[in-house]
Amino acid sequence: MRSMKRLRAKGSSGETLVEIMVSGALFLILMAVMQGAISFCSSAQQKSGQLRETNAEICNGLRRSENMPGTVNGSADMAFRAVAADGTVGNQVFTVHVELEERPVTANGKTAVFYSFAPGGTGGGGP
Repeated sequence: MRSMKRLRAKGSSGETLVEIMVSGALFLILMAVMQGAISFCSSAQQKSGQLRETNAEICNGLRRSENMPGTVNGSADMAFRAVAADGTVGNQVFTVHVELEERPVTANGKTAVFYSFAPGGTGGGGP
């Protein structure tokens, strides 16, 4: 009698169930990471749009306030110093005394105060 041997195909093609399960799990993990990245980018883009709108409101408020007199709120001495090409700071060259104006701007229900130079103040000064 001949013994029955199971013949196995020499060039077995195809994947096993374990390989298919592992590749499916890897695919799902990759899709979860991609979904998280897309969600993060979307929320970042939305926040960026909100910041641009708030910035535009603040800039428009400052432009409107240029035509209206501000409240003079103190003064400052601006010192100008000589700086060499290598970045070393030298002696004071001159100072300028300036009056500062306070300009409040409201955007999105919040008020921010900006300070600008008052027009027509006294200038000049010495070292």
